[in-house]
Amino acid sequence: MKLKSLNKRAHNIMFHTHTVAGIVISFALFVIFYAGAVALFKNEIYKWENPNARFETPDTVNFENAIKSIEKSHPSFKKEDQLTFVLPNESIPFIQVYGSVLETDSTTSRFHALVNPVDFDVVKSEEPLTTVGDTMYHLHFFDQIPALGIWISGLVSIFFLFAIVTGVLVHWKNLVTKFYGFTAKGKWKQIWTNAHTVLGVIGLPFQVVYAITGAFFGLLTLLLAPSVIFLFDGDSTAIFENIRPDRTLEIDVNAPASDHKTIDELLLDVQANYSDFTVRNVVTLNYGRVDAMATFAVDDGEGIIGDGLFVYSMKTGELVKQIVPNKKTYSQTIYNLLTKLHFATFGGILLKIIYFILSMITCFIILSGILIWKKARDNSKYTDKQKRFHHRTTKVYLAICLSLFPATALIFLANKLVPIETIGRIHIVNTVFFGGWLLLILVGLFWNDFEKLNKNYLLIGGVLALLIPATNGVVTGDWIWKALANKQYHIFSVDIVWLCTGIIGILISLFYLKSKKVTSLNYKRLG
Repeated sequence: MKLKSLNKRAHNIMFHTHTVAGIVISFALFVIFYAGAVALFKNEIYKWENPNARFETPDTVNFENAIKSIEKSHPSFKKEDQLTFVLPNESIPFIQVYGSVLETDSTTSRFHALVNPVDFDVVKSEEPLTTVGDTMYHLHFFDQIPALGIWISGLVSIFFLFAIVTGVLVHWKNLVTKFYGFTAKGKWKQIWTNAHTVLGVIGLPFQVVYAITGAFFGLLTLLLAPSVIFLFDGDSTAIFENIRPDRTLEIDVNAPASDHKTIDELLLDVQANYSDFTVRNVVTLNYGRVDAMATFAVDDGEGIIGDGLFVYSMKTGELVKQIVPNKKTYSQTIYNLLTKLHFATFGGILLKIIYFILSMITCFIILSGILIWKKARDNSKYTDKQKRFHHRTTKVYLAICLSLFPATALIFLANKLVPIETIGRIHIVNTVFFGGWLLLILVGLFWNDFEKLNKNYLLIGGVLALLIPATNGVVTGDWIWKALANKQYHIFSVDIVWLCTGIIGILISLFYLKSKKVTSLNYKRLG
């Protein structure tokens, strides 16, 4: 089946636009999708990261006891400032508390604490105890690049959208024919080209969603600016009044102290009215004063509009403001809708697995695009100098992308080998990750043969992956079989995934890649 094609001029424009947009962002886009795929499971790997979190979550939470425990552990705790509680769940069984403390110089600083909901023991920490999920999450936004990182990720998403649209237009004529004509046989050039087109079609809706939502989150300030200036006369309060009314609450910092309803009492009221929804977090303002407010965020965890907000006066117990789940206006829906689509926070674990698979497919599409770009320039039109440039560029791109697999295994290993009580642990673990990644990239630049580059990174990553479940077993005693027998499914899942990944990586490296002829290029001449 053939569809109507573009005219020659339009086709050439779309083709070159697709090529340029794709090759410019390829390695950055690979990092975004790969790191984002791992970050999807940041909560699920928390128990694996933190052995102290391997206990069952109680059915009820007593917030008043949690506050009293924090007051004991943090004598300068300012509970009247914004206080956020993230309720315990199956993945993270602690009550996560974000609040303020008064320093000796009279300044206020924010703190983060974990409260055990069983015995209300407070885990003090100047920094998070775990890092794997957070590091990968921030990497997929390039947050490690000060100030500019988030903007770069947004611009990459914009270019990605260009590449998607132009790619569809370029292949439009034979889209269906090429889809059904895919084969994994023949020369690598044919395999890369077919896979690039077919997998691109399969993941097209997913990639469009991520291009749009990635651009939205990366360039949020820039996108909102015109609305603030032209629609709301420069006043951003009106926007927040529509989408997050809890952000516009007015309180009196000098309000007198007063008795009021507890968080636990108000929580019961929310749960009684919305029993099918789970309260995700609670935010209080001016706690202990006459105008104290408490905001409850609820979500059904399934639908893309099944979230809501309820703001209560703690003095009277009156519902002050609300965003009712499944009954929201367009402006109230759009921000959380994009958030859920981007982070897969609806549909449960199955949806995250689907997102993960589609992310890995996208990574493969990116790699195949790099190799297709290189192969297209391996002809007599280009001088030896140009060919050397194309070869080196491809080698650098592949080294950056492929080395991320063993580097990810390194951060998981470092998480287990660096004791959780170690001061500055996060810095040490992240140094191992980024330092190891850089070292792997530099080593890869000495491998002129692309086949060798591929095989070696897969082999190194596969061996490191096999060490992860073994290291977890030695350090914590929770071997794969014990975790499964004790129904510690989060721990078992992380270990078994790495075990299978290691085996598959080694097998592909030793057997599949060995059986293929990659190219006939003279690598030594071009290296």
